[in-house]
Amino acid sequence: MSINWVSKIKLVGALILTIGLINCSNKRSTSFLENGDLTNTFIQNDSIFELSPERKFQQEKDKLKAEGWEEENISNGELPDCYNFIPQFGSIDNFLEVKVGSNTDVVIKVMNLENNNCIRYVFVNSGTTYQLINIPEGQYYLKIAYGEDWFSKVENGQCTGKFVRNAMYEKGEDVMDFNIQHTIDGYNIPSFRLELDVISSNISNSFNSQNISEDEFNK
Repeated sequence: MSINWVSKIKLVGALILTIGLINCSNKRSTSFLENGDLTNTFIQNDSIFELSPERKFQQEKDKLKAEGWEEENISNGELPDCYNFIPQFGSIDNFLEVKVGSNTDVVIKVMNLENNNCIRYVFVNSGTTYQLINIPEGQYYLKIAYGEDWFSKVENGQCTGKFVRNAMYEKGEDVMDFNIQHTIDGYNIPSFRLELDVISSNISNSFNSQNISEDEFNK
């Protein structure tokens, strides 16, 4: 007798993007300056020429491309194995289902708790659901990246990836146990569902996690 047991894990993070507004007056004024260096005057008024957020973002993308990064347009699914992992599949009919809200793309690394090796590395687009199937028996935790505009870079045959807009990285503290659970009547096959999104208010988070750096995510 086989029973399919499903545990549901839900995470909603919070990410607030604040855009500064500059009020400019049409009123003309006359300044009387003494002889000397004008540097301080121009520094004080430099904020008038502040770049828009979109222009700053474009400059950041141009800088990354000059450094060898490439902008990727990725569909749901496994990333190439150059991302420092060997995809592993088991013969058990289980799954990890990931449902992503409309406010962010998500990249998930499934990490083996025993040796900290990554066994699956997937990209999930905003507003979609994706299932990782046939996960080998064992205990796992997740590394999760949220954001928009995924960039990658290859150095010495090794891929590195990151989001360049609204990026946030987390390491899950909850352990997902995919070992078959034997019972008196037979056995249970564990599977899990995970809901992820980034919103501008109120955190509701039953998935225990901690923020990590971009470098820690890529290890």
